[in-house]
Amino acid sequence: MFEISGFDTAGVVSLKRLSLAAALKKARELVEDGCWDVQIVDPAGQVYTSFEEQAA
Repeated sequence: MFEISGFDTAGVVSLKRLSLAAALKKARELVEDGCWDVQIVDPAGQVYTSFEEQAA
């Protein structure tokens, strides 16, 4: 399970997706919607944040 987390004006956003592709898609959507400090943590504990630059 891939965990996506970040922040928006209401507080913490925390979601889960079954695949990295689905997690990356959702993370990009969150960034486009104005969330910040968005990251993905994979089942092994690897943290992904580089998708933020691709959201533009």
